[in-house]
Amino acid sequence: MNTGRTTLFYMANLGAEISRALSEYQRGDFVEMKNSNARANDMITKIMEFPEMKDRAGELLILQSIIEDLNREKFELDKDQLLDYFSPFANRLMSF
Repeated sequence: MNTGRTTLFYMANLGAEISRALSEYQRGDFVEMKNSNARANDMITKIMEFPEMKDRAGELLILQSIIEDLNREKFELDKDQLLDYFSPFANRLMSF
C-alpha cells in the first residue's frame, strides 16, 4: 500500500480523526475530543498547503467550522452523512 503523505492520505486520516472526535463527543469525553480536533485541524492545515487543494479551500473551511462547533460542544449535523463524506478517500487509499 502506498502511504505517501498525499492529499488522499491526509483526507482519509482526517476522516478517521473526525470520526474519533465524534465518538468522544457522544461519550462526553470533551478533553480527548478537543485533542482529536487539534490533530484534525493540523491535518487541514497540511492539506491546504497542497497546490491542488486551492480550489477546495471552501470545503476545508466548512470542515474547520464543524470542528469549531465540536469544540464548543455543539454538533448539529448527521454524523453518518459527515462520515460518508470521508468514505471515498479511505476507500481509494486502501485500494493502493
